[in-house]
Amino acid sequence: MINKERLLRDNRLCKAIIGLSVEELKNLATEFSACYLIYRKKNRKDHERQMGAGQKGFIPTPLDKLLFILLYLKCYPTYDLQGLLFGLDRTRVCRWVKILLPVLEMTLGRECVLPARQIRSAEEFFRAFPGVKDVFIDGTERPVQKPKNLRRRK
Repeated sequence: MINKERLLRDNRLCKAIIGLSVEELKNLATEFSACYLIYRKKNRKDHERQMGAGQKGFIPTPLDKLLFILLYLKCYPTYDLQGLLFGLDRTRVCRWVKILLPVLEMTLGRECVLPARQIRSAEEFFRAFPGVKDVFIDGTERPVQKPKNLRRRK
């Protein structure tokens, strides 16, 4: 399990692990918490219990959830490793990533730090970045000769 208290005491460690300072993390955590509640209410199916009832999850606080998804995005560990770090099974890690990614996007969108649009063509790219002269695309197409008969003749 990740030692959250140590992470929140050491600004350098926090920047190295998740890419944010402790102060930035705490500021983002308040907005993330609000967005998480909105997301849960909006995507909630018909349940018999009220919000907050039932068994508590293994990632209990909104700050823990934010650490979970930021670490995942910064380091991109396998689900097995992320599960080991947070005390979860890899299937639970997959579920949490699918839940928390849209919440983080909603949070960052509200904080106005996401790009306004995606670049879809080279012309758009050059208009957005006029100082760039060359763009290199890694990929080539080459004809591949495939065998016509799969059985070998002897």
